[in-house]
Amino acid sequence: MGDRREQVFFLAVILVVTVIAYGPLVGGVWGLSIHTTQAVNAFILLGAAFLDALFSVLKVQRFRPDINSHGLMLFGLSCLALAASSLTGIWPLALLGLCLNVGALLSFCFGRSGVRMFYPALAGFGVIVTMLVLVPQVDRWLRLMAGVVSSWVLPILGIRSDLVVQQDPFQVILVAEKGAGVFNVATECNGVGILMSSLALALILLPRRRRSWPGVALLILGAAGIGLLFNTIRIVGITTATLWTDISYPLLHEGLGSVIYLLALAGVYGMSLLTGSPAPYCPGPAAPCTERGA
Repeated sequence: MGDRREQVFFLAVILVVTVIAYGPLVGGVWGLSIHTTQAVNAFILLGAAFLDALFSVLKVQRFRPDINSHGLMLFGLSCLALAASSLTGIWPLALLGLCLNVGALLSFCFGRSGVRMFYPALAGFGVIVTMLVLVPQVDRWLRLMAGVVSSWVLPILGIRSDLVVQQDPFQVILVAEKGAGVFNVATECNGVGILMSSLALALILLPRRRRSWPGVALLILGAAGIGLLFNTIRIVGITTATLWTDISYPLLHEGLGSVIYLLALAGVYGMSLLTGSPAPYCPGPAAPCTERGA
């Protein structure tokens, strides 16, 4: 019993150190994401992935604190990444350190075999945070691309459109039917939200099926393509529905936007099925592996 209390004590100390060391980073990520609905959706998706991994682990082993060598290695690498980030100002190193630190805590809780189930969710977290931080650098390019492609598609649907780009302040505006509809392609429409969720879902689904390295690359690139494609579909769909119906714009923006968001995720899931075969499922270290379906 004394040994168990000692393990719990050391685990609590490491948890406190983690909160102190990475609290500012997590706070900054929260501040970036809370203003973007689709970023919040991506984190909800990620939370579901963590819960799924947790329930999968608890089916085969219970929570048993153990300060093991694997967890200490991850924790040591996390400290090195954080120190290097502080010295060089390279923020991705701090993000890597946070993911390694969380991996270390999970290893201390569920062992080396248990933490593996959380790797896809941790990778998804890294992708989401990276994209959130990069939004200011890619926002203009993504908004302009979305506006240009939408202005090409709308005439195919019989809607005349013009693209107006203003530099100071930067704005991308779609003018449909000679002013009958004016739509601002704002930062929320740059596609980062759908892109984040699509890539996160692809990473979460990655280990669930057996696939070659080309299949891995195809799934990741395909998920990115689906995210960008469905963002354009979202802009075109909202523009068209606004002009052709009497439904209020806020309802169309949120309702139709949510439907298209879910369709994008369904597309990523479908691509995951097409790019791999059923992977063997191992319910526990001592249990035999069996073929698992989709």
